[in-house]
Amino acid sequence: MNERRLELEGEIERRLSYNIKRYRKLSRVSQQALADMCGLHRTYISDLENAKCNPTLSVMMVLADCLNVQLEDLLKE
Repeated sequence: MNERRLELEGEIERRLSYNIKRYRKLSRVSQQALADMCGLHRTYISDLENAKCNPTLSVMMVLADCLNVQLEDLLKE
């Protein structure tokens, strides 16, 4: 059971990191510009895009708002 949970968590992290980067690039903004819009640090955006950390739900909501997408879009395959 724990092994399946870890697989699922890893898949969610990969989807989230991929979609943050994808929507940022579609918006034609740099990591620094996105960080500034969201009130975050550029290295944190980089870490998110490279699945090196997990954002809180509130950070995910801010990112979705700044990227002009729905929260669920950040988790889609």
